[in-house]
Amino acid sequence: MKLKDLEIGSRVREPKSGLIFFVAAQNHPGYGGTTLFAEKILELGCMDAAEPEHPNPGKPPVYGQAAEYGWNDYAASNLNQWLNSGAENWYQPRHGWDRPPEAPCLRYNEVPYLHRPGFLAQFSDLFLQALLEVEVPYLKRSRLDQGELAYTKAKVFVPSRTEMGKGDEHGVAEGEMMPLFHDYSVYRTTMTEPLLAKYGREINPERPSARYDAPQIYDPKYGWWYWVRTANMGYTFLNRVASPYGALSYTYANNDVVGIRPMVNLDSETAVESNRKFMEVFTLREASGAGKIA
Repeated sequence: MKLKDLEIGSRVREPKSGLIFFVAAQNHPGYGGTTLFAEKILELGCMDAAEPEHPNPGKPPVYGQAAEYGWNDYAASNLNQWLNSGAENWYQPRHGWDRPPEAPCLRYNEVPYLHRPGFLAQFSDLFLQALLEVEVPYLKRSRLDQGELAYTKAKVFVPSRTEMGKGDEHGVAEGEMMPLFHDYSVYRTTMTEPLLAKYGREINPERPSARYDAPQIYDPKYGWWYWVRTANMGYTFLNRVASPYGALSYTYANNDVVGIRPMVNLDSETAVESNRKFMEVFTLREASGAGKIA
């Protein structure tokens, strides 16, 4: 059996990390291959650290505070760079005022990830060879309440509000809705077990400002909120987030206690097999009789 044979909503296990993904789409417009969406939040971290030297084009200034709260340009974000690297030292400045995700440039300084290995470091060669680089559409803010559709090449990315079936930011579609999101239950999620053990429910920071961000951090009934790549066009520093019960909101780009629940595109010819140990989960495997992916 191959990835292309799996139904939408099927669960796929990566063999080295053990992480599980849902099949979100097959041969999705603009992407191709098999699109997978993480079953759970795989890490926490900011979208982009504050950039103290970032010029403020906001008029009035309240709309342009990337210097204090991070920049919501997805292609230039810390998160986009980290997701697409497997290097130990993954961070390289993307522009003249870029800053890495570490103190004091984070909202709470709870979860810095400058010294965390790149996201791709945890996966098998089989998974890495199957990854497809695609042109990811995102809305780039051009001025107050206006943006233009842009593209960035990526193998790993977080979904857009359009892809999640949550409408288009200011009428601009960032791709097309994926079939998986017709099933409302996929929004409900929590962290992986290692993250729960590491952070638990103590991740809600006890800060005077925490009450403003609480909905974007943790909901004790349903779980954690997680990043959407869509920028809030009203500001230079706010990004969309999705709730585990289907709502859409926004928070500061440098909010470091928001979940990361990424997507990938894999070669749909990649072989998979069912595994009795992991009920109703398909595991990637080498094609029979071959030393490489079929």
